[in-house]
Amino acid sequence: MNINCPPEQECLDLFKQYVVPENIVHHCQKVQQVSVFLAQKLKEQNKTINKSADINSINIDFVSSLALCHDMFKVVALEVLKPNKYHQRVFTEPEITMWKHLREKYPNMYEGDVGYEIFKDKYPEFALSLKRVSSPWIDNPTWEETIVHYCDWRVFQEKVVSLIERMAYLREFYSRNMKVWNEYEIKCKVQEEKIFSHLDFKADDLSMMLEKDLEKNK
Repeated sequence: MNINCPPEQECLDLFKQYVVPENIVHHCQKVQQVSVFLAQKLKEQNKTINKSADINSINIDFVSSLALCHDMFKVVALEVLKPNKYHQRVFTEPEITMWKHLREKYPNMYEGDVGYEIFKDKYPEFALSLKRVSSPWIDNPTWEETIVHYCDWRVFQEKVVSLIERMAYLREFYSRNMKVWNEYEIKCKVQEEKIFSHLDFKADDLSMMLEKDLEKNK
């Protein structure tokens, strides 16, 4: 996959421009770290396990930028911006002001929709993936979209957790029909099976393998 995408510094500049709360920035950076790790492992191990031309074409830079930006505009979907059971951070006045501005400018929209609007003129293909990656219902996701979507579901705040732990939080924090969450979980497990069928370690070992890799590359 050879598609133009924003370089990391441009993404980081946009985080500042849109006064993204630090807790969201840190979550995005963790998803980026996990996504890049998985993408690299898939490409490395594709030489020996279930060889796939699609995996060989995974664009690491695209994965990195997509993961970093996936929740950049998360606040637009939040009806309130204040500390809660899971997020104790007290938001700053500039963050609250930007949240109100985004809610007014992009009513009834989600983070992926706003990301699409922001990036579509300069990076149209990237913008479309940003819109698609936040939804588990898209048909035929690219490998890049699959990796980032899955890693987002494996990261709670800045920690790699199991799908079960992540789903427990989502079910409690976001008010949706339980049937919908059950269907989400099934879709995500399908993605998990797809990804790890090409790797020599299990999904439960993701956190451990990531830490080993980080330690090795210090």
